[in-house]
Amino acid sequence: MGGKQSVLGNSTFGKSPTLENIQAAYRDGESSKAQELIRICCGESGGIRLERLELLCMAAQHGDVESVHYLVREERTPVPKEPGEDNPAILAAHYGHLQVVKELLDSVPGPCIPRDLLNWMLATACQRGHLEVVKLLVQGYSADAEDCAIRNDDFAVITGLPLYAAARAGNREISCFLLQHGAGFSSYTLMDHPAFSRELLRTQFMEAIAAEESGEVEDALSIRWSGLKLPWLELDWFIDLSARITRIDLSTNGLSSLPSVVPWGLIHLHSLDLSENQLKELPTPRSSQEIICTQLHEVNLSQNELACLPSGLLHLTRIKKLSAAKNQLKALFDIPDGTNWIGLRKLEELDVSDNCLTSLSSSVMHCFKSLVSLNVSRNKLTEFPDPWACPLKYCRAASNEIGFLPDTISIFWRTQLKEVDFSENALKELPAYIFELEALISLKLCGNQLSALPSPTKWKCSQLKMLDLSRNQLGRHVEGTKTKKLAFFTTWHRRDPDPASAIDFPTMLRDSLEVLFLNDNQLDAVPQSVCSLRNLSELYLSNNPGIRELPSELGQLSNLWQLDIEDLNIANIPVEVKKEGPAAVLSFLRAHLRKAEPCKLLKMIVVGPPRQGKTTLLEALQTGRVGQFLPAESSIRTSAWTLERPSGVKASQGLSQLPVRLKSVEKG
Repeated sequence: MGGKQSVLGNSTFGKSPTLENIQAAYRDGESSKAQELIRICCGESGGIRLERLELLCMAAQHGDVESVHYLVREERTPVPKEPGEDNPAILAAHYGHLQVVKELLDSVPGPCIPRDLLNWMLATACQRGHLEVVKLLVQGYSADAEDCAIRNDDFAVITGLPLYAAARAGNREISCFLLQHGAGFSSYTLMDHPAFSRELLRTQFMEAIAAEESGEVEDALSIRWSGLKLPWLELDWFIDLSARITRIDLSTNGLSSLPSVVPWGLIHLHSLDLSENQLKELPTPRSSQEIICTQLHEVNLSQNELACLPSGLLHLTRIKKLSAAKNQLKALFDIPDGTNWIGLRKLEELDVSDNCLTSLSSSVMHCFKSLVSLNVSRNKLTEFPDPWACPLKYCRAASNEIGFLPDTISIFWRTQLKEVDFSENALKELPAYIFELEALISLKLCGNQLSALPSPTKWKCSQLKMLDLSRNQLGRHVEGTKTKKLAFFTTWHRRDPDPASAIDFPTMLRDSLEVLFLNDNQLDAVPQSVCSLRNLSELYLSNNPGIRELPSELGQLSNLWQLDIEDLNIANIPVEVKKEGPAAVLSFLRAHLRKAEPCKLLKMIVVGPPRQGKTTLLEALQTGRVGQFLPAESSIRTSAWTLERPSGVKASQGLSQLPVRLKSVEKG
């Protein structure tokens, strides 16, 4: 497998009778004698490093683990990092000596073993059919099952591809292992070994489906050719089984085209996955009569290069899930004039996110009578299609250019819509009917240009749990439109005394709303209505420069555990409390709410036998001098002692709570 001359064939062996005797001992099966001769050879004062490398090659070739260990550990014979047929590690892989391979690789210094050496060993083991060595190299030493190990003048030698080497040797088990660990079919493997490739695909990557899962299809098959890096698809691989195929997974390959039979000619096909390929289009049937895959329920075309969805889908009546995210869609379908289609009436999930759509044709969308989930996020939509009669529950249209919403949303989807996402758009006003969706659980409107909310009397979404209004312009004060043309009236325009009055939440949310995002707006104060949301667990207020106080009533929210006030200059919360986190801030607000004050009363108890100096000690501490000793009987005496801040000591030095009243108790 290369141009270098093998050490085992070198004339050096002929010059040294010792090396010749070692080789003869191995040949005669006398391993102990060979091991002894190796030690003698290494003990000679004239032994050179080259000779020890030859000894290591010889021991590796014959699987002598003890001699290999002795040479690399005790004699410190280095394993060459350059790959080649005279490398002892490659020799060990060639002959399939698993423990020798491990011993040699573990002796290589440094954090990692050279990749070229590992891959050459892997290609060698694949060609020779040593499965355990292949597993060790891939799983134990992270050899790349896809990389070409052998090169000639920087050009890859195809026989150095592990899968090609295994296919060339007809090693099906090794080939299957490689495919399961990152290897893929190259065009060379498919062209040079077509029969082996076909057999491998049919025997290892097809499986039978139970009768209860396949319906009426007998001996149903599932094709699982995902991640095999197939550059094309041959009809010969599956055409004789086409009537039995119910599932095809061709995702994560390199397909740029498909045979016309896929998918239109697979009569019992239920599920088709073509995601993560390079498809610009699917085969176009000449007429609807050629489309016989009428059982198709699920289609995944994500991460390809489609400019529009295949028109053949319009004739399929049982599709429930269609995904075409991350393509280059500029239109949903290119429908020729005069085309009659009755398909997609049972479509429940449509995902066309991450495309280039500028509009959604109402004539097409209104045919989706069973649609439950719609995802059109990250497109270039400037408007949302007029609502229609369908049981829509999940509507995601984030990251578009939508400037307004149709006013019939609450008419068609009042009792169905649960999750709505219009974040990262160009909405300037929020129509009241958005909050009339009675089943709404999650509403995301972040990243728009909203400056106010509808009146609380307009809200009907009593089940709302999450509301994201971050990164808007809530709280921004705009001059009244009625006086806009009369400049001299502007100076008399009366500003609302409550800066948060335009942001008011209805009491109907107090038992439902759990997460509220108000961060990155222009609020001057925390809306007082927030304090009545007693089920709130997360509240985000950061990056509202106008908020300088937190209402004490926030302390009443017993479920609140996350309070984000980052970058806010809160005047009524001590800095040291703010640093301790949300729990400390909320505790402080609760204390303030019940008008609690810092306790500055301490008690000191002095206990001891009579006439042992207790009174004298207290007097000395309080006055700084010792009075005349007066004997007294055993008793309990109390006295008050007020500690003032020492002169010259600032409050910031930890004595901010002085003066402190100390009550002393003397007993004995």
